Amino acid sequence: MNNFFKIVGIVALIFFVSLTLRMCGDASNVVQKEFSPSAMLKKYEYFKDLSSAIDEKRATIDVYESQLKGITDHSDFQYQQTQAEMMGLISMHNSLCSEYNSAMSKFNYAFCNKGDLPATNLEPLPREIKPYISSINQ
Repeated sequence: MNNFFKIVGIVALIFFVSLTLRMCGDASNVVQKEFSPSAMLKKYEYFKDLSSAIDEKRATIDVYESQLKGITDHSDFQYQQTQAEMMGLISMHNSLCSEYNSAMSKFNYAFCNKGDLPATNLEPLPREIKPYISSINQ
């Protein structure tokens, strides 16, 4: 009976040790997957692409605003069409900003946050790229 308890104790110890090692192995796999150089490069490229898309939408919205200022008759079809298209662009811009800001606040993207980079990197991406557009200037 005494040997039985020793064997059960040894089996339980082996089980807990193997379980602990397996959990540590899983944790190291996750860290490797999330913070490897290739993963960091993909995340950085994702933010740069998203930032460029936001800049493009902002520039297009500015063009539409200048077109609207040139149209004096606000009941004109061209004015209404341009305004409707600009509202769609503003919606896409705000959606891109929301996606950028949401991703930037996640832990595994924290390397992009301004102030979290080593002193050798002089140009971090801003934490929040641009404010949302809530109204149009006319």
